Amino acid sequence: MNAGFPVLKARTVLLFAAVLMLAGLVPVLYFVALFVWQVSALFQAGSWVPLPAMLLFTDHSLLQAGKAAPVLPFIPEFPWATHKAIALVLDRLHVALVPALLGCAIAALGALSALRQVAVIRAQKQRTEDRLRRVRDYRLEGSPADAVDDRREPFIGAGGIPRNANQRVA
Repeated sequence: MNAGFPVLKARTVLLFAAVLMLAGLVPVLYFVALFVWQVSALFQAGSWVPLPAMLLFTDHSLLQAGKAAPVLPFIPEFPWATHKAIALVLDRLHVALVPALLGCAIAALGALSALRQVAVIRAQKQRTEDRLRRVRDYRLEGSPADAVDDRREPFIGAGGIPRNANQRVA
């Protein structure tokens, strides 16, 4: 009735896993872009432009005259007050590092899900091929009685089993 449903479901989940992987790569690429900008600024201006995570919680209008002015439009601004201990940690951390780590985790989750779905699709395809192979083999090996209704009943007999199969050979 709905024999193709498991394959369709697995392919749909595979598509969503691929989208999840791409969504996880976006923050990683954001981190790479900011880091490449910092390296290019190092070669152009001769000094490293720090981009601490504390930039997320500061007013960007106060920082427009600094070295980081060209990249500030690409850094989001959250007007929250932070505790001094948190501010100390955020001053040491790169602005895009936490989103990049979360993006890596999301991309890894998508990759694992995609690998799992590829295995499910491969197994379902193998089952279908085996089923079709068995049908073809049954039709080719059939007797004239089998040709009437295209069925082959299993036969359990003593043909392949020796009489002393339960005895061990020393």
